[in-house]
Amino acid sequence: MPAETKNNSISLSQLVEGNPVATIIIDAQHRVTHWNRACAVLTGVAASDMIGRNEQWRAFYNEARPIMADLIVDQAGETAIANFYSGKCRPSELIDGAWEAEDFFPAFGKAGCWLFFTAAPLHNADGELVGAIETLQDITQRRLAEEALRRSEERYRQLSQTDALTGLFNSRHLQERLVEELARARRYGRPLSILVADCDDFKAINDRFGHLEGDKVLQSLAGVISTCLRLTDAAFRYGGEEFVLILPEADTRAAMTLAERLCGCFAESPIKTETGETVKCTVSIGVAELQPDEDIAGLIRRADEACYGAKRAGKNRAQLAATR
Repeated sequence: MPAETKNNSISLSQLVEGNPVATIIIDAQHRVTHWNRACAVLTGVAASDMIGRNEQWRAFYNEARPIMADLIVDQAGETAIANFYSGKCRPSELIDGAWEAEDFFPAFGKAGCWLFFTAAPLHNADGELVGAIETLQDITQRRLAEEALRRSEERYRQLSQTDALTGLFNSRHLQERLVEELARARRYGRPLSILVADCDDFKAINDRFGHLEGDKVLQSLAGVISTCLRLTDAAFRYGGEEFVLILPEADTRAAMTLAERLCGCFAESPIKTETGETVKCTVSIGVAELQPDEDIAGLIRRADEACYGAKRAGKNRAQLAATR
């Protein structure tokens, strides 16, 4: 071997071995020529078990398949690369012909780890492809931090939409959902109904038993509402002892059926107070189906008027809203 070539080879080996980033180099026949110490520490596989062989997959996978560097040597196209790293890879913005990806490797560490890896082609002086280099970085802590932030943001979003006492959605979220559901009903020409439910004689319950027992009544009603809902429905605490239910794909008949069921279930759900007394409470419900060219305010107003009509008619019942 010429002295210049030998010196260059030694320099490359020293450069790769001294690199703190896990690095793999393979030749045009997919044989491992370099497997630095950082790579051995990351994968738990010694360089002596890899160099000169073309079984680099064993350090990462349970069965034979190409690693990213192998795909670069094979000059695989975007479709072929996506077959192995679907949704996890992208062309490098820094290096022509290189690809990068993120993936989870369950066998690494105590609970697996996330790796960011980049593979790039290696060419000789004549521009011929002679191999590929792949670097790997442990990004587990970053991914864990991102997931923790995502969960925190989701939790905050849920709290911002939820009524603390009943666990149902709050009135602010009601407006958002009504806009969405009304637009959907208009777009597809589908029915949409709402219920306005108001706990009967709630002030008298608060006056007699106190606000804590009154809160129990509201929580009980919320629980009954939740059990009566279909998967597509949504329930909201509108304010005080008043609740609103959004029923997508429900016409007048379906909405009345659900409202009457809710009335019956709540009337049969007595609440025990701290002193052992039994509180029996009922609910009055107004039912309204969205009419052509009706806006949100008009829909709620008709359901609300029907609710008070149910109270005037004797309470513990559902009443259908008048059409415009």
